[in-house]
Amino acid sequence: MIDKNKTKDLLESALKPTDMIEIGIFSNQRGTTRFANSVIHQNISVENPYVWTRVIVDSPEGKRIGGMSSRDLTISGVKSAIRKASEIASYATPDKEFVSLPKPSKEARSKKQEAKPQVVTPEQRAAAVRKIVGVCKKHKLDVAGVIHTSAYSLGIANNFGINQFANGSDTYTTITAMAENSSGFASAIDRKFTNIDFEKLAERACQKAIMSKNPKEVQPGSYTVLLEPDAVAEFVTFLGWLEFGAKAFAEKRSIMSKSIGKKLTGNNITITDDYTHPKVMQFPFDFEGVPRKKVTFIDKGVGKGVVFDSFYAHKLKKPNTGHALPQPSPAGPYPSTLIIKPGTTSMANMLKMIDKGILITRFWYTRVVDPDKTLITGLTRDGTFWVENGEIKYGIKNLRFTINIYETLKNVLAISKETVLSGEFMQTVTPALLINDFNFTGKTQY
Repeated sequence: MIDKNKTKDLLESALKPTDMIEIGIFSNQRGTTRFANSVIHQNISVENPYVWTRVIVDSPEGKRIGGMSSRDLTISGVKSAIRKASEIASYATPDKEFVSLPKPSKEARSKKQEAKPQVVTPEQRAAAVRKIVGVCKKHKLDVAGVIHTSAYSLGIANNFGINQFANGSDTYTTITAMAENSSGFASAIDRKFTNIDFEKLAERACQKAIMSKNPKEVQPGSYTVLLEPDAVAEFVTFLGWLEFGAKAFAEKRSIMSKSIGKKLTGNNITITDDYTHPKVMQFPFDFEGVPRKKVTFIDKGVGKGVVFDSFYAHKLKKPNTGHALPQPSPAGPYPSTLIIKPGTTSMANMLKMIDKGILITRFWYTRVVDPDKTLITGLTRDGTFWVENGEIKYGIKNLRFTINIYETLKNVLAISKETVLSGEFMQTVTPALLINDFNFTGKTQY
């Protein structure tokens, strides 16, 4: 991982007062340990340095933009990338909508404390797998999963005066315990490897696999469901991709673009993007070096707004919220986190509220059916249970769901006070949701 001083030297070495220049440097020291059939089959560490540049040249027809990326993180390598980006810009078609790179913000960056990056060795990950396998063997179950550990840094600078640096680290793990005809899942993500209790996670996965043995068949239809946080994260993330970015908003493709100030979900739903949330692990600035701001997408069921980068902030004359992706970004800006406001009920009490219904651990293979309607489909997986009179009765075979996300969020009966951090790319902080009339359209043989 590249430290702050080296990043600063590389960034400043290539900036010059002419034209508009942006440089980004990202470094990620990533370790991966994969295991299946209770045996490690991959245990690697890879360091991925990456630099990208963007050069904007004025012309009578508009701004000409050139971009270049490289893995050569030397001063000469960065300067070479700038020269090539400048050459590309000289041949580029003028962009009449592009206004400017962002300028330094007058707002102070959040004082949220970031933990010192933690580098985890292959031996440490292997020892964690040994603990996981030991728990599963005790229950006579096989296990598969992965442990990812990352230590990373990001530096962004431009010749308007932006110069940002941040670093961090995290551990992400998934565990799937497997019996002959059932499985159970557990996952965790944390800043520190040592904060994760791998044996406790494995025990959770094992209990789900044991409880769901010899699953029974349930017919498709509409049911009351209790979605655990991993399941909630899976389908709510699609709102981030489909609805909460400025490009779909500007092109009036999203429901949100027609629904500011209108009711979209039940009154009990509030969804935000907030870098300062204590569970969230994100850089305090975006990939243009602009500090991230809190954005409310839905407030008590009412549509409120979307995230912006510099291009769409200029285009729509809105404040830049600090959500740019590495440029150029054909998809526009996206949220970095999705946070559903928790409720006041415990998950245990939510289970007791079910007369007849289904408990779902997580979803799998979720896909978009109709983006204009936020219609998605997918399968339950790794722990699906029939609930009656507030108690789990038995495991059931997996079901295919097809739902409209907004309409589904109108049917939320209760929200748990417990929340869980999930996701590697778009992080979510989600509670469990008790939902009425959740639509299942198909069934599986397992």
